[in-house]
Amino acid sequence: MYRTIPVKATFSDEEKAFWEFQCKQANSLFNCAIYYAKQKHYHWLEEQEAYTTYWRDDELRCGWKTYKCTTKYPEIDKALKMSPHYKGMAAQSAQQTLKTVGEAINSYNKLVGLYYLGLVDRPRFPRYRKSGGFASVTFPRQALTYKQGLFYPSVSKESKPELLTQITLLPPDFVDPDWVKEVTVRPCYGQLWIDWVIDDGKQPVTSNPKLDYSHAIGIDHGGDNWLTCVSTLGKSFIIDGRKLKSMNQGYCRLVAKHKSGKPEKYWDSHLDKIQLKRNNQMRDAINKAARFLVSRCLNDGIGNIVFGWNEGQKSSSSMGKKGNQQFVPIPTKRLIERLKQLCPEYGINLITTEESYTSKASFLDGDSLPKYGEKPSGWIPSGKRVRRGLYRTASGILINADANGAANILKKVTKQSFNMTKMVRGALTLPHRYDLFTNLSKSYRNKGEAVRVHPTA
Repeated sequence: MYRTIPVKATFSDEEKAFWEFQCKQANSLFNCAIYYAKQKHYHWLEEQEAYTTYWRDDELRCGWKTYKCTTKYPEIDKALKMSPHYKGMAAQSAQQTLKTVGEAINSYNKLVGLYYLGLVDRPRFPRYRKSGGFASVTFPRQALTYKQGLFYPSVSKESKPELLTQITLLPPDFVDPDWVKEVTVRPCYGQLWIDWVIDDGKQPVTSNPKLDYSHAIGIDHGGDNWLTCVSTLGKSFIIDGRKLKSMNQGYCRLVAKHKSGKPEKYWDSHLDKIQLKRNNQMRDAINKAARFLVSRCLNDGIGNIVFGWNEGQKSSSSMGKKGNQQFVPIPTKRLIERLKQLCPEYGINLITTEESYTSKASFLDGDSLPKYGEKPSGWIPSGKRVRRGLYRTASGILINADANGAANILKKVTKQSFNMTKMVRGALTLPHRYDLFTNLSKSYRNKGEAVRVHPTA
């Protein structure tokens, strides 16, 4: 399986100067490629007489018509081979930079097709990077030489005479040199990081004999209760989100204080440190939550995770200024992506489903769960959320509102033959609350390794 392992770089002053030079050359080469493609594209538009006027909202504007760009990577590579920025980099690293431009143009062309189908807004041609900034430098395996525990990246003929030291890259201790497929040195908020792309030879587990695929965990996400989970075994728990919310509030407060009285786009090294700390906190929470959910499935022998998620719900959130500030910054989508990486290693099925009406409908009363936009006329839920976190069924039973939503998310996946017989009132009444940063010991998170399937490479 392919993985990317990010490691903070610890370079000497001479090495740091070399890598900063390489990142600047990559940035300049990227801009040169964009300039070449844009000028050729606009010259072709002039020949087509594609300059016109058009309405945008309530304004009459003039500009170029939207057409696909015909410039491809091979043409860009051939045109820029004599560029000083191209020569300042190793040939394969320069080609990787130009390939990113070709991929950006391909994405633009696909958006143009969707634009004329009315599915997306008018796309913009790929834009320039900040002049004088840094960009990532990528070395494929062919551009790396391994000797005595170190990788030696290729250096261009123009840069070699200027070197003050030997340029080497030390892989992490747990990485076999034969696994390495690609190495990227990238800037990140005033620091340099190394991304090791490896292939450890392992294959995804399609079926784990130690898991029961007739059982599942349903997950309803929110704010204070970040993840409310109910399993078909009759167990329920909540992963607390109040500390995550507090971290985001502290981050926003510090940024607002430092940018007070400054332009909207102002940024400096101090804000880099604030942003980096917040990103590290969110990544730590995501990794711990994903590992906890996988360990819970392994310990209980559950083979499925059902996650309730509506695409685009955060970008179109309208819960008011305060509600949006508390809900939108919590990185739930990144957690889903992390689960997509972890679950195949253990043979766990991850299912995402839309969660419309799961909070309104009563699970214990057996209410139907229509999809968004398909609600039948006269549909009324049997129960009601009487106050924050409390749901009352038709018979007057009080249960946890988020646990009711998680149970309904399980019910949404009608094609799966999940065993729901153990889903009783007790599982929805008082879920156990876990704090990712204080309650979860490392031994608990690693307990699931005992039932992991280790496939042969």
